[in-house]
Amino acid sequence: MKSSSRSTLILVRHAHTEMAGKFCGQIDPPLSAEGLAQLAELNEKLGGHSCTHIFSSDLERARQTAEAIANRHNLPVHLLRSLREVAFGSWEGLDWDQVVAQDPAWAQRWLDQYPSISAPEGEGLEHFRKRIRDAMDSIADQVQGACAVVVTHAGVIRTFSGNLARHGNPTEFKCDYVGCWKISREDQQWSTLQEVISSEAYEVTGLRQ
Repeated sequence: MKSSSRSTLILVRHAHTEMAGKFCGQIDPPLSAEGLAQLAELNEKLGGHSCTHIFSSDLERARQTAEAIANRHNLPVHLLRSLREVAFGSWEGLDWDQVVAQDPAWAQRWLDQYPSISAPEGEGLEHFRKRIRDAMDSIADQVQGACAVVVTHAGVIRTFSGNLARHGNPTEFKCDYVGCWKISREDQQWSTLQEVISSEAYEVTGLRQ
């Protein structure tokens, strides 16, 4: 019997950190007390899904989140640098008011041209898009016929959804802490992104390939 080529990924944004509201990027803070408290809620949300693999960004906030899921499922965590948030360069660690005070001209350009330009000294957005698509394709290749949880960052999830979107505005895609989205790939084609609310999921409007 031919094995299934269908791969299912559940994309999870890490839990809350004390740097909420700032350009965290590749700075490496741990979860906050609020974030640690969110982990039980996250495991409850994922309780109806049977996963065989857990992948995570190697940044601490994602790793801690992934380990909480892994402990529930008795699975190892595979850490991937390719799942890191976009690097925000000289803006990392700053909030928006600080960015505007530091470089008002670039801040205005970023507002006007987002997501087509990067932060100063930050990762190029075309490179970031390709990094994320390659990472997701690689994971899907490894888990054919199975389901993987992928713990990562808001920018990664928004960018991946934007890679697949043919209409709608992916920059307006809401991505809360411990939010979860389910997506499948079969015959090299990615499906509609769905938000996981509990053990069920529903289609996110405007994010169909």
